Amino acid sequence: MNRSRGWARRVSQVTAAGLVAGLVVACGPKDSAAGEAAVSGKPGKTSKPATAAPTKTPGGPAKTPGSSTKPPSPKPSGTAGGEAKALTCDQLRDASLDGGGLEGYGISGATLSAGRWEGADGIVIELQPQCAIGDITGDSAPDAVGALKISTGGTGKFYTLVTWRNDGGTPVPAAAAELGDRTPVVSIDFPSSGPARQVTVVYRTRGDDDPAAVVTLTRTAVYKVSEPTMVELHHSDAPYTP
Repeated sequence: MNRSRGWARRVSQVTAAGLVAGLVVACGPKDSAAGEAAVSGKPGKTSKPATAAPTKTPGGPAKTPGSSTKPPSPKPSGTAGGEAKALTCDQLRDASLDGGGLEGYGISGATLSAGRWEGADGIVIELQPQCAIGDITGDSAPDAVGALKISTGGTGKFYTLVTWRNDGGTPVPAAAAELGDRTPVVSIDFPSSGPARQVTVVYRTRGDDDPAAVVTLTRTAVYKVSEPTMVELHHSDAPYTP
């Protein structure tokens, strides 16, 4: 009888232990679902989707490490904002005669061609070989000073001094000064040691009492520009015998 009770008690203990084990297994943690933390008591962490890499625009500039992809700014041209190219005496052979104190000759719109211009009314203008290059207008761009011989159809041969201003490399008439009838020009020069923006002109002329058909003096005159005229500052005369 005692042995039967002992077996019954042992069976009851085993059965109770099995029930406890089953409860523990049944109440244990579930397998972690995708995207949840396996550690109990912490909120599950949701994984973020991968960010797509930016695509390169076709034809875009290739970026070199350490350098900027910003295209370089264009360099200014040689004439923009810089010193203007000097005029040449050869340019005067096809230069304009429009304006610059030459309006009184009735040659509006005229332009030299190979150093010459002829009007319908018989006026002939010829560029003389004497010429000098230098800044006389005060804008630091080298200008040109030359001489014209103007024939009106009679015996008169009128010589005129002309300054062509340097307009971006193009000669534009700026100022003029009449030298007189039959007063040929000998030389035009910008003295290297003289005052700035002054030009020296040497030409033949005559005294007030001498006949117009002869020249008796060599005159050396200094001019400056006061647009639209060239103003004589001073001169000196020396006797001349042809």
